[in-house]
Amino acid sequence: MLMNTFAAFCAGFALNIVLGSPKGYLNIENLVPGFCIGIERLLKKGYKNNSEAHRMAGVLLLVMTLLVFVGIPTAAMLLLYPASPLLSFFLDCFFCWTCFSIMHTRRELEHIARALRSGRLDLARVSISKLTGSDCSDMNADELIKRSVELAADCGADNAAGTLLYAAMFGAPGALFYRTVSVLRRTYSTRSEKSDNFGKAAHDLWCFLDFVPAHICAVLSSFSASIFGLDTEECFPTFKRDRKNLVASNLAPCRCVYAGALGITLTPKSCIRDGQIAFVTIGVDRRISTYEDVAVSNEIMYAASFFTMLTFAALKLIVTLIIIL
Repeated sequence: MLMNTFAAFCAGFALNIVLGSPKGYLNIENLVPGFCIGIERLLKKGYKNNSEAHRMAGVLLLVMTLLVFVGIPTAAMLLLYPASPLLSFFLDCFFCWTCFSIMHTRRELEHIARALRSGRLDLARVSISKLTGSDCSDMNADELIKRSVELAADCGADNAAGTLLYAAMFGAPGALFYRTVSVLRRTYSTRSEKSDNFGKAAHDLWCFLDFVPAHICAVLSSFSASIFGLDTEECFPTFKRDRKNLVASNLAPCRCVYAGALGITLTPKSCIRDGQIAFVTIGVDRRISTYEDVAVSNEIMYAASFFTMLTFAALKLIVTLIIIL
């Protein structure tokens, strides 16, 4: 079983690189949000309309979602393994594949870079809306560039590093568990504060699960940026200074690396400090952002994902060999 999970982890990543993400209902990113919204409507009828009740309902929502999207596939693989180990292995590979969306993000970022280079802001807004699930129709060129850089950083920290770690450890069940929690967390992060109460349990669990892989990816992203000739001296100072300027704390390490390496600011927001409204960002603008920042950040994300895969694959292989021998 250990070698099976190792092979499935590698095969799932390779399938995503070669074929891209599965389409339609084969993609977990398309299935989980619709399921969650449907269950939320049912839960609202049984819980009071206040934040505490919604948080309790969110715990139940998380458990039900995990049972459907993790429990059922895992049970199918376990029940099938004694009769047909090969078919069970193929299912393991397939489910690992469904959890990655690295190539999808890479291709959309390529479209955004080309659209910005040609001045087609409308096309760039459409691509960013596809990736974020939010309305980007009022974004100007600078906002589109910086949001694209954020998406590249987030893909490395969340989809790539997080999924790779748990796929390496547990095969498809681990990948499905992590991605289900991640997608559920993201589904509610783009909605109103009231609706976010349903996603608090998923957010807290995601923060725990992604803490280690996100920081590993940040280190590898800095290494990747240096390979492409970027000055990475500001990456750690930016992380040390600005890592708390983001609610989704696990996304901050990679965003700090990208902001420090590119010399631009990311994640602008207003907050209250010492009773006054303050404007905080990640990074410092040392120059004007350009469409080339999107292309460069896309390459950093892709390289960091590859190095993360190699790192976790090597660790998995070493542990497997130690146990077998």
